[in-house]
Amino acid sequence: MFPDALEAVGRVEGLPLTSPATPTLPDPDEEEGQREVVPWTSPRRRAGRYRHSLQILKPFRITHKHQHPVDNAGLFSFMTLHWLTPLARRAHKTSSLSIDDVWGLSCHEASEFNCQRLENLWHDELKQKGKDGASLSRVFWRFCQTRMLVAIFSLLITMVTGFIGPALLVRALLEYSQSAEAWLPYGLSLVAGIFLMELMRSWSLALMWAVNYRTAARLRGAALTFAFHKILRLRSTKDISAGELINICSSDGQRVYEAVSVGCLLAGGPLVGILGLSYTAYFLGPTALVGSAIFIFFYPAMMLASRLTAYFRKKCVLVTDQRVRLMNEILGCIKFIKMYCLENAFAQNIHTVRSEERRILERAGCVQSLTVGVAPIVVVIASVCTFTLHMVLGYDLTAAQVSPSVNSF
Repeated sequence: MFPDALEAVGRVEGLPLTSPATPTLPDPDEEEGQREVVPWTSPRRRAGRYRHSLQILKPFRITHKHQHPVDNAGLFSFMTLHWLTPLARRAHKTSSLSIDDVWGLSCHEASEFNCQRLENLWHDELKQKGKDGASLSRVFWRFCQTRMLVAIFSLLITMVTGFIGPALLVRALLEYSQSAEAWLPYGLSLVAGIFLMELMRSWSLALMWAVNYRTAARLRGAALTFAFHKILRLRSTKDISAGELINICSSDGQRVYEAVSVGCLLAGGPLVGILGLSYTAYFLGPTALVGSAIFIFFYPAMMLASRLTAYFRKKCVLVTDQRVRLMNEILGCIKFIKMYCLENAFAQNIHTVRSEERRILERAGCVQSLTVGVAPIVVVIASVCTFTLHMVLGYDLTAAQVSPSVNSF
């Protein structure tokens, strides 16, 4: 009833239906049926490795030769997710969606191809660094470094435009509204500048998330497939428990996805910190250092909370492994358990292990909820402390100073 997804995508996109020795990628500029399979390591393949990705830089595209609409999308359609509009309209019209309404998997997100590429990079890492010096994190970075750099560049644009609008243009507009002289073209230009800054900030932020989510899906699919292949080749799993295998294929895979999707946000931290501290210190004076000190104190507290969450996660893996082994024992010996009426004893053991696992998960959830709840109020605390100290010291405080400073915080 449902054909194989990879086979269907391969026929539409021109991918080979057999697993090649080296990863290959279809050339989007060639017609279907005439595409040549180019090895990943060939010079011509390296020269055209970004040929398909560069097509997204076109503002608008009218091509429909790819199987998935995201591969036909232009820049504006990709960053605003406009390519999902037909699916949203169908869902709104029919009030439901079926498997036939959803597009097939894009060949660029296929786990088979991405796993082959990741394995190729891993073999290159082994040749260059050796078995002892090889780093899987470095291989992950090489796998998605170009897309991550594009996401970081989009994030920097977001941060700069998000700072210029509230900190500079809004301040100038407040000063203009309080001045006695009114020059209409100047006021309109400030309003237009604020609109353009917010538009650029919104679009660049949307582009960053669109790139990150697609990159994270590729890396997670490649890493999980790579892990599955490794598990299948293991002769014995004595050194690896069932709980650890389940954790690798579920929790760790999700952590890889989250690290790629939100990891580039770390690059915007230093830039925002420098711009915010410089701006508030220039317009408010030394009292702005109080708000910055609150933020600086907040970061170690959040690091401690994240360490506690990681500690509870590692502790929960051991309990999960114990529960999985106990369940496997029950399923394997269910006849003997029924024969000797040991249901209550094993049920009590399972209940004890599950209670311990639940208790650890509740502690981790409390720590995570505390970080999520405290983070939004740091801005309020920093603003109140800064403005209170500013007024206690006898300095003047105007609306043109308060609003941009709060936005900067």
